[in-house]
Amino acid sequence: MSNHEGSHHHFILPVKTGTFIWITLMVLTVITVWIAQFNFGALNFAIAMLVATIKASLVAMFFMGLKYDKLENRVIFIASLIFFAIFMVLTFSDLAFRGAFRVQQPFFAESGSQPKFANPWKVTPELLAHGKAVFETNCVTCHGAQGKGDGPAGSAFNPRPRNFTEEPGWKNGRKPTQIFATLKNGLGSMPSFASLPLDDRWGVVHYVASLGPNTTVVTDADLKSVGVDPSGAVSAAAKTLPIDFAIERMATGN
Repeated sequence: MSNHEGSHHHFILPVKTGTFIWITLMVLTVITVWIAQFNFGALNFAIAMLVATIKASLVAMFFMGLKYDKLENRVIFIASLIFFAIFMVLTFSDLAFRGAFRVQQPFFAESGSQPKFANPWKVTPELLAHGKAVFETNCVTCHGAQGKGDGPAGSAFNPRPRNFTEEPGWKNGRKPTQIFATLKNGLGSMPSFASLPLDDRWGVVHYVASLGPNTTVVTDADLKSVGVDPSGAVSAAAKTLPIDFAIERMATGN
């Protein structure tokens, strides 16, 4: 049968090629199991996805016949891999600047660093400036540069992120200790930032509170409710690690 335009034929994969690809897939599977024994920190997911992508590409190219298909189909497949890679890079670039991810992965920061501020629940100009810097790194994407809930990612949420410049409507209240509890536990679509260093969390608390009107008074009972001894000691409650982080450390033996 002549091979002319519009004709279609089924390509039969040679046994030698099929055997080679099968052996390669088995080797990659062994590599996958082997690297699972190591902790590469922030690169764990990226390495796993890289190996999985190579295996999937081999299956699609040879066993599914994409290598022998029309050129436009191969271009579409390769383009999808490129766009997927771009998506993953952008996602990890965003996560790298989020507190929960950064602290849980020593690749980005060391969670056991010593506090920079004494009694960070007491606001100072230096701590307020520090909180603003942490806010600009972790919170601006959703809450906006001025804290008005108009960040570029905020439009995707319903309800919209909290406008910190307005007094009414705070579900957990807007006392500094209540904001601190919200940071620790999360609220709605906002994840928990309990892994942020204590200085960072209190800095953000003071900065967020400063954006709204009528600063509220914090009592000793309020401080104790979030694990702070008003005399200046931090209780065990304030030092508690996030559950997911603790389970991960137990599982890896670290």
